[in-house]
Amino acid sequence: MIVNWKPRQIVLTSAFVSALFLMPDDGKAAEWKVGMSSPQIKELQQLLKEKGFFTYPTATGYFGTITEQAIKAFQASVRLPVTGIVDDATYAKLKGTVVYSTSEMKIGSRGNNVKVLQQNLKLLGYFRYPEITGYYGVITQEAVKKFQRNNGLSATGVADARTVQLIQNAVNKQSNKTLQANALKIGSRGTEVSKLQQKLKQLGYFTYPEITDYYGTFTAEAVRKFQEKNKLPVTGVADSATLVKINEAIASSEPQPSAPQPSAPKAGIYLTTGSTGSKVKEVQTKLKQLGYFTYSQITGYYGTITANAVKSFQRDVNLKATGVVDTETYERLMGKAPQRKLDVIELVADASQLLGKPYVWGGETPQVGFDCSGFIVYLFKKQGISLPRTVAAIWNVGTPVSSPSVGDIVFFETSRSGPSHAGIYIGNRQFVHSGSSTGVTISSLDNSYWKARYLGAKRY
Repeated sequence: MIVNWKPRQIVLTSAFVSALFLMPDDGKAAEWKVGMSSPQIKELQQLLKEKGFFTYPTATGYFGTITEQAIKAFQASVRLPVTGIVDDATYAKLKGTVVYSTSEMKIGSRGNNVKVLQQNLKLLGYFRYPEITGYYGVITQEAVKKFQRNNGLSATGVADARTVQLIQNAVNKQSNKTLQANALKIGSRGTEVSKLQQKLKQLGYFTYPEITDYYGTFTAEAVRKFQEKNKLPVTGVADSATLVKINEAIASSEPQPSAPQPSAPKAGIYLTTGSTGSKVKEVQTKLKQLGYFTYSQITGYYGTITANAVKSFQRDVNLKATGVVDTETYERLMGKAPQRKLDVIELVADASQLLGKPYVWGGETPQVGFDCSGFIVYLFKKQGISLPRTVAAIWNVGTPVSSPSVGDIVFFETSRSGPSHAGIYIGNRQFVHSGSSTGVTISSLDNSYWKARYLGAKRY
């Protein structure tokens, strides 16, 4: 079958067009526009890249603002209505079945294409008139001349196809730099970082116990793992393409409301998605104390946030991460289950081998370095004892003692109200810890600095 396009004829097979645009029953072509995502859009971006209009590093398959701007520039260059939406005519010309128009914009030209040109020149700092007029006058001409001079073109003041394409390339490059600057990366802070961490935790990539507003090494590593799994450039930077994929993964992982819930056993504790009541409140309260439950309120309803918090706790205490609070999980959470007995001699010996290791925020391995809680968690894990990842959470799960013995954890109030630093007591009024200015070192409880900030000791 031949599809006839007027006033010119483009030859496309009906099967290809139907598959590509998903023709509805009325025969009108469907349209591609902002917000859509598919493998065909990835092909579209590649075609735009080949013609110099799409300058983002990779074809993502997501139709965002960069793709929209590239389509508008292409449509202007081939004298199509500048809509930013891909219809059949736009796609046919993009495939190269129709040659580019040689029409030029110059003094006296009018219309939407002139508006696009003026807008792009304004973004690049060449067009300084306060309004976008759609009329090609001397101000537009001078702006075009300046751009041509700065880019090695003949300064004619006429916006031919080559000039229009180079202007659009410059706009796309600038937009890409802006997007990269606005991407979330190491050092970023704020609510957007918190939202990202929550989503990555829901997907099982972010394993840090707390949701913070800081983009550190844990967040970057979680992003890298997600990117690798989803065949994205593995940068550790949450750019727009990565964020889109994360949102798609979240949407596809949402449980169906009608999904049947497992039946509870006749005896013991069994809380799962959909459970309500005082036991759920008790579990949420304890999870919040330990830094796993980050929702602002204790609701008494067991939803996805509670299930994800339970999964994180279960992973940290070496239980199967089901997201269901059974009797064993409940007892471990409430501190009622017996822990493996601590071998304090091995603990102190292991700690001594790490003296001099550097302080690294978020660090929890000898190869990288340690922050104060990472140091403690690492050593106790070697003993088969799982502790929460933050100082505050470790404080919440320990048993208070009036005076420390070897192997107990000693706590200090340094940077904020409540426990914010900790170390392992090794006897003789000394403790080993990872200090921010010293790395792993031994300090005395009688030192004036630590003595003034001592909160107490707890046993595990």
